Amino acid sequence: MATRKPTIRRTQDERSKDTQTRVIAAAVETLRRKGYAGFRVSEVALAAKVSRGAQTHHFPTKDSLVLAALEHIFRDSMERSLQRVKMLKPEDDVMAVLLQDGEEFFLGPYFPIALDILNLGDHGSKFRKQVQAMSRQHRLPVEEAWSNALVARGVSEKQAEDMIWLTYSIVRGLAIRRMIQDDVRIQGAINLWHDIATSLIAGRKPVLPG
Repeated sequence: MATRKPTIRRTQDERSKDTQTRVIAAAVETLRRKGYAGFRVSEVALAAKVSRGAQTHHFPTKDSLVLAALEHIFRDSMERSLQRVKMLKPEDDVMAVLLQDGEEFFLGPYFPIALDILNLGDHGSKFRKQVQAMSRQHRLPVEEAWSNALVARGVSEKQAEDMIWLTYSIVRGLAIRRMIQDDVRIQGAINLWHDIATSLIAGRKPVLPG
């Protein structure tokens, strides 16, 4: 007769972390689909397959759950960006990889979530300020890492900072443009900025299309 494998019981801490992970994942997906205005904590509990009591134990309010979801999004994006910088090779086109990184964040599915919340009516609310602080906490280290990558390739600190600032501003603006109109020229604009920035870094006069 085959012996039965002993049942491995998870600790309370493991069960708690699993619940939080499932709830946050469900919250992120709900925010992506319905935005802040359509966000309902009851739907999140249902999607995460946890009881309302278990959910509210960890996230007692709607805003605490939304903040936890945003923290997950920003942290995950920051870690991917920093890893991308770390994996750069000497022969890599830094501006191309930087633009890819910017596209992933700003033109991906999750930037609109933060933008939606930052555009809430009460600009002085504690909640809005928490979102702003979270954005700075996770995005500024990414900008600094990319700036350092350019400096390591001979670009001055001032020029590197300007290039990062302009690159993210351009891609962020294109992301907002896409919310208005799914313009086929977006990729062309990104490619154009790549060529301009690369020429400026190399000390050449950019050649604009006729």
